[in-house]
Amino acid sequence: MALATHYLKLLLPPVAACLLFSACAKPDPDEAFRDLGVLVDGRLPVPVTWRTGGPEDAAVDQRIAEILDAPLTADAAVQVALLSNRGLQARYADLGIAQADVVQAGLLQNPVFEIMVRPSTEEGTNFELGLMQNFVDLLMRPARQKIAAAEYESVRLELAAHLVAFVGEVQAAYYTHLGAKAEHAVAIEMAITEQDSADLSTAFHTAGNISDLEHADYLAHAAEMQASLYDAEAEMTESRINLALLLGVSPSGAWSMPSRLASLPKDAVLLEGLEDRAVRQRYDLAAHRSELQAALNELDLEESFRLFEEADLAVSAEREPDGAWLIGPALEFPLPIFDQGQARVTGAALMVRGMRDSLLAEEREVRSDVIMFSDAMALARTRADHLRNTLLPLREDIVQLTLAEYNYMLESPFHLLETQQDTNETYRDYLEALTDYWVARAKLRAATGGMPLETTPGAAS
Repeated sequence: MALATHYLKLLLPPVAACLLFSACAKPDPDEAFRDLGVLVDGRLPVPVTWRTGGPEDAAVDQRIAEILDAPLTADAAVQVALLSNRGLQARYADLGIAQADVVQAGLLQNPVFEIMVRPSTEEGTNFELGLMQNFVDLLMRPARQKIAAAEYESVRLELAAHLVAFVGEVQAAYYTHLGAKAEHAVAIEMAITEQDSADLSTAFHTAGNISDLEHADYLAHAAEMQASLYDAEAEMTESRINLALLLGVSPSGAWSMPSRLASLPKDAVLLEGLEDRAVRQRYDLAAHRSELQAALNELDLEESFRLFEEADLAVSAEREPDGAWLIGPALEFPLPIFDQGQARVTGAALMVRGMRDSLLAEEREVRSDVIMFSDAMALARTRADHLRNTLLPLREDIVQLTLAEYNYMLESPFHLLETQQDTNETYRDYLEALTDYWVARAKLRAATGGMPLETTPGAAS
């Protein structure tokens, strides 16, 4: 029995380790979510909340209702979306799953206990007991943990990147709907003005002061403007539905929006070095770097254990019919005759190469996005500033001068209405440029990683 005790001691460390990790290492999804909150702190305008179906959800619903009672600001819309969007909430479970994989990677394989009973030709029965443990699994455990940790970090960073992109999408949808509402209001004014011209032309035509052709032309313009109003209403409705989908609320709900878009900010965005900042700050790029590290660890693991990925160390004890015990060690391992792991190593190496190339391609795409949104924002700002401060005042002056001449009967009422319509069209163009500016700015912030955009006074962007 002393010999049996000696061999059993060989297996006690891995068995004890297995029991220890099984008892102590447990996934904690709440802790993983708190880590995510720290990661996105400063990149989102409001904190993130995970709705787990507990009693705390009632307070969350109450908070959502309070926010929706007032006209939505951009930050309030983001807060509602982070609290209500169930598709986003579902993504948080991925973090807990990845954390569970890390815990699983740290656990040893369970030892295998074997018992065999065989009748003997002599009196009595043979008993054979065996306890086997894959000791290569013990050696691979640190490498497995490194791989799982890198994969967990990748999932955490990917989710953080998704949150940043989601917030940018919500903000862009918010400004798109707010702009559509403002343009719809102008479209109503334009339709009214055009209808006034049509009604006036009808009166003039009845009195015989304008021809059939002129009358038909005014009527056609009024009908065309009414069709444009329908288009504006459709765009407003579609943008509200898109925003509601992101917010996780009903489009037909009682929630409302402000009556107007914010004007251009005095301080402009500092564009210098923005591409490099984006490459450094983007969480999706950081996630892919973590995935690359996991692939490198996997390659190292395959190279280190290509010949022996499984080998069992065992202690076997057999009781003879006469009651004597025969005890001895056993070792099982595959002979690397046919499969020497070369295919797995080659595949892992190619995976690393492909991921490196993909990462470089993604960095170029990020730089292109930053350039595209920067240019769009700068152009929209220049256009909005020109329309608001140059063309629109001229249009308003023309209306006032035409009105003065109309009062002295030097201008026709049709010309006065045309000058007013030109002013309406210029204001509509201004609202469109202003919407483009805020949408591009929201997309640019998301494209650079979600950190607040640096500004500088007196620049033109």
